Amino acid sequence: MTQKRLKFLEENYVPLVTYHLNEEGKIYLGKKDNKKCRFCGRTEAETTFSNVAHAIPEFTGNKKLISYYECDECNGNFSRLLESHMANYMNLWHTFSQVKGKKGIPSFKTIHEKKSRVDIGETNVNVEEHEGDSIATIDDVKKTITFKAKRASYVPIAIYKCLVKMALTIIPETELDHFNTTLNWINEANHSTSAFDLKALFALMSIAPGAKPYPFTSCILFKRKDNPTENVPYMLFLLAYGNFSFQIYLPMCSEDKKYQGSTFEMVYIPTPIDMLQGTSILMRKKLDLNGKLSVKEEEETVVMQYESKTGLPISEGPTV
Repeated sequence: MTQKRLKFLEENYVPLVTYHLNEEGKIYLGKKDNKKCRFCGRTEAETTFSNVAHAIPEFTGNKKLISYYECDECNGNFSRLLESHMANYMNLWHTFSQVKGKKGIPSFKTIHEKKSRVDIGETNVNVEEHEGDSIATIDDVKKTITFKAKRASYVPIAIYKCLVKMALTIIPETELDHFNTTLNWINEANHSTSAFDLKALFALMSIAPGAKPYPFTSCILFKRKDNPTENVPYMLFLLAYGNFSFQIYLPMCSEDKKYQGSTFEMVYIPTPIDMLQGTSILMRKKLDLNGKLSVKEEEETVVMQYESKTGLPISEGPTV
């Protein structure tokens, strides 16, 4: 199956931009002087560029890929309107995968008034539970601990827009004109009253087992060949970090208008994890991110194995 997917990718796409953030120094996109925001079009004479704009959100572990062409106002809007939704969706997974965000590995807290919580230490998983707000179930025979908890609210389409915004940050300036409508779409202040009616916003997500199989953040853009063998979208985006990968196509591209009314073919892009033995245990999801309304109290489950556990007084919480 992996070879078949590689063949499909080779026949229809070429890699356009690749960033593997495993280098020592930082990588800066754009020009340090005479800055112009690619998302709102304003210059330094019209707005400010004082904040550090991460091309890929910090919650993925990115500390190195920085954009010069994102103004402070757009940076703040994207953080509030897009990135916060993806961070809420991934919070529980990021805690257990030990993905270091802006303030280190995030704690997971339940949404109830008396918050139970999970914190990851260097050698421990620390669980603090409150009465009526249990989130952990321990199986001493299998030596597993199952966490069931409800996410903070998120809007599905905001997650898709967040991934698109990452792609439009790393895309070359020469390709940006193909995505003027897409830029307007991700800049919308209200997801529920969008002027655009998109119905095919699915993200292909995979979760790999083990300790950070993707040890650093990677992001790749794939551009359609001039002579593809299939009807495929003009641009694909792949993001991989920690235990996770996400794949999307970039919607509303002017180069895709000729395919309007037809069906696109999009397959899972293999990563180095797929080349290893035992990848059948990869968990793959097709995320429906078309929703424009807030999803509240959605439950997620994570199962972990452990070597030993120690019970502490309830005031301190059990440690596993």
